[in-house]
Amino acid sequence: LAQSAARQTRVGIPAMAPAMKRPAARMSRIGAAQEPVLKKPAAASGPSGHVKNLCSQIAGAIRASPEYPDEVKHMLANTLIGTLAEPKEKRHAIQDSVIDMVRQVMESLKAAAQSKLDEAETKLETTFKENEERHKSVELAAATLEERIKTADAAKSEHAKSTSARVAAKEALALAEQEQATGNASLAVTEEKKRRLETSLETIYGPLKSGEMPAAEAQDGIKKIEKLGKDLGFDASLLQTVPAAFAKAPSDRGSFDDLVMSQIEAELKKCLATLTDELANGEPAMKDRAAKVEAASTEYAQASASEDAAKTAKEASRTAQKEAE
Repeated sequence: LAQSAARQTRVGIPAMAPAMKRPAARMSRIGAAQEPVLKKPAAASGPSGHVKNLCSQIAGAIRASPEYPDEVKHMLANTLIGTLAEPKEKRHAIQDSVIDMVRQVMESLKAAAQSKLDEAETKLETTFKENEERHKSVELAAATLEERIKTADAAKSEHAKSTSARVAAKEALALAEQEQATGNASLAVTEEKKRRLETSLETIYGPLKSGEMPAAEAQDGIKKIEKLGKDLGFDASLLQTVPAAFAKAPSDRGSFDDLVMSQIEAELKKCLATLTDELANGEPAMKDRAAKVEAASTEYAQASASEDAAKTAKEASRTAQKEAE
């Protein structure tokens, strides 16, 4: 050591204290004695937590099975840890038998669950079909209602049109009847004059001229001839000669009396001819007015019938619409 120190001094390296290896080793042993040595934990025996959880689920399913007595379900549920949780290579034949029992229970549960599932699917399918049919029925009902509303609206419009047509036909008929009454009024007067004139010629003038009228009636007959002549517009001077000429018997009449008689007869026949011509000339117009009235009456009857039919159709369509609502 002295030589080494001397060499270090010569080369310029400061001298260092000699290393103390043994005390360091002793300190190491002391530290090792104070810190406990960790050992690897021993492997746990028995099934794992995952397996136990599975067995617990199976046990719950067994206990929920409605097909087996509670004692049987309790027995099988309590044997799962000792049978099903045991590794297959370590199982005894009795454990396999118990597992077969558990399998039988689980298969019956599976079959029951499958049956319920099938039943639920069938029910769901039936419900789906019923809903589909119901939806179709609703759509059909809505379409029917819409169509019946359109029909009711159309029937209502048609009834309104037919009512207007009936009112118009009634007005046309009233106008035709008014025109007929107005047009025929003058002809009716002419007809009455002609009838009166013909009656007077036959029942008054004729008997007075021939002298066949009783004396008690002669004066009344003469007055009627005077009034008839006045109404027909005979000359006043001519009418003044009537009483004297017509009061005489045919054998007592002179030439002037005969002249008066002939002039009165000629005027009466002339008026009769005029009235006859007026009636003949007015007949075509009268027939035309009658035809118009008949046509208007027929149109009014048809319009009334159409209105009644439209009203019936409208009421029927409204009833159908209410039934569809």
